Amino acid sequence: MQSLFEQLKIEKTYEHLFPEKKKGLAVIWLYERVKNGEFEHGVFKEKDIHRAFEAVSYIEREPIRLQWVTYTAYILELQEFYLIYNDENQTYMFTDFGFQICDKIHRLISQRFNPTFIEITCAELYKKLEIAVTEEQIRNWLTIDLFKSRTLLLEQVDYLNQQIDRSVTALSEKAKRRKETLLVALQEIEKQIDTIRQQNRELRAAFRETDRMNDILISHPVRDGSEEVDDLISEAVSYFEGIHLRLAMVDSRIDKIQPKIKQFFASLNRDIFNTKVEKFLYFLLEKSHVTDKQIQFPFPYDGKIQLADSFPVFTSVDRPENLFPPERKQRSEYKKDPQKEQEAYRKGHVQMMRQIHIQWWLEFIRRKSLETDIIHLSEIFFYILEKHDNDLQLAIQVIDQSIKKYKGDPYWEIQIDTSKKIDNPSSKHTISDIWMKRK
Repeated sequence: MQSLFEQLKIEKTYEHLFPEKKKGLAVIWLYERVKNGEFEHGVFKEKDIHRAFEAVSYIEREPIRLQWVTYTAYILELQEFYLIYNDENQTYMFTDFGFQICDKIHRLISQRFNPTFIEITCAELYKKLEIAVTEEQIRNWLTIDLFKSRTLLLEQVDYLNQQIDRSVTALSEKAKRRKETLLVALQEIEKQIDTIRQQNRELRAAFRETDRMNDILISHPVRDGSEEVDDLISEAVSYFEGIHLRLAMVDSRIDKIQPKIKQFFASLNRDIFNTKVEKFLYFLLEKSHVTDKQIQFPFPYDGKIQLADSFPVFTSVDRPENLFPPERKQRSEYKKDPQKEQEAYRKGHVQMMRQIHIQWWLEFIRRKSLETDIIHLSEIFFYILEKHDNDLQLAIQVIDQSIKKYKGDPYWEIQIDTSKKIDNPSSKHTISDIWMKRK
């Protein structure tokens, strides 16, 4: 069987799946009118499709006959994946694929942050999973209930990432305009970033049911009786872990952006950053352009900058290469070793998955700290070993990072009793008695 990539390379296949702008906009024009109820039962005629293309205004000042021929060709292409033609009454309607694509676009463009929706959806999924006992029930939950909600749940997390991108873009755009100062723009962007961080916390709370679902799925007895269900459960567990990883990535992006904004604030507050300097920067932003990857400053700038302050003069001594030729180093040649490459890839994959699991367990401990005043880290150590095939390095790194994180926390203290060793019947390892206790 051909791979998806090979199939999409077949002539016209990609173009029919992802129509060019004029056809795509016509499809959206029709979709909006179907949603608004203008077309009864979502059924429309060829003249309506012509109206859609005319609204796009792609074809102008062409003979009517040429327009008709062109529109007909476009409609035939859209029938491949987006439109269904009813030959009996000569009408059209959307395919399921076409309508879902438009729905997805509509949600991405117009969606709003809604943690309540996430909380309700996750609660409903958890209730249904609790009563799923048989193999058929758990399969239906995985393939029907969870499948319907997967995209909608991830869209809320993706929404926060989009908000970060928009905030950074907005800062760049406002810096180029002269309607407001950079200081005002930075203050506004910082407020937006703070809002996104708060929304990320709300999303974490809304997704808390996913941890309980994970616990049920990981230890569900039907996994032993069906390889297919076991694969579906593994996929669902990875999906939930992926959600928490994306939420962690949002925090990580904000952690990288906010210090830079604060640093810029500090530079704005310096005396040297006065009105004249700000106007000069705006002038450079507006008048400069890039040619052949080189910045071309506005005329009459000649490449020299005259500083007001005096500066020392340094003597530069050239080193002619013909008199002092540098020693040339022998370039090493490396032969490819497929076995080593494969082993390196395997180790890299293992390390990547371990890092994902570390983030998940750290988040698990963080959420547990919101619910209780005492956490036995030694017990979690053995729990990790049990869930991850005795991956000692993973368990050690999770406990080590937790100790480092909460050791300096103003609300928590770490208690380690090295004289007392904790063991577990299912493991050959031992660990000191380690507790996290609220102060």
